[in-house]
Amino acid sequence: MPVAPSPLQVGEYIVRKYEPADAEALVIAVTESCEHLRPWMPWIKFEPQSVNQREELIRSWNQAWEDRTEFVMGIYLDGRIVGGTGIHLRGPANTVDIGYWVHMGYTGRGIASQVSDALTLEAIRLWPEIDTVVIVHDEANTASGKVPARLGFEHVFTGQREPEAPGESGVMYRWEKKRAR
Repeated sequence: MPVAPSPLQVGEYIVRKYEPADAEALVIAVTESCEHLRPWMPWIKFEPQSVNQREELIRSWNQAWEDRTEFVMGIYLDGRIVGGTGIHLRGPANTVDIGYWVHMGYTGRGIASQVSDALTLEAIRLWPEIDTVVIVHDEANTASGKVPARLGFEHVFTGQREPEAPGESGVMYRWEKKRAR
């Protein structure tokens, strides 16, 4: 994957790579949303983090960005971080995975759906070798499951997995959207 995504304007939101200068704002956004995210996000067990820890994490994400292995991004509204997302190169060849979280004060606005739709289109536009975009969520996370359903992804698999976060049931749903040929 020779090309990295550029910042995207998605409705009123900007989706872009985190920079170390975003560390303090990201600490605030995640800390404010910890209890909202705790049931579903395995990484929340490492929260709250200090600004220095967050700067180091952002540097590691940006190294992965440079290595073209993962593209972790923030979702911004008027300069405020209202969520996070990413295009992850994990799983089968010619496949990318989209993940997302939304700040507790901004849920119910369709942010995850708008951003996931834009990232799906961007992945297919940027990388001709990508033929499948995947969204995975736990069965118990019904809000997250509405996103791929709303975007016309096909539910292709339901299977057991070890729960990774406290609210998870251990039943994983996999949704896919194929490149139109």
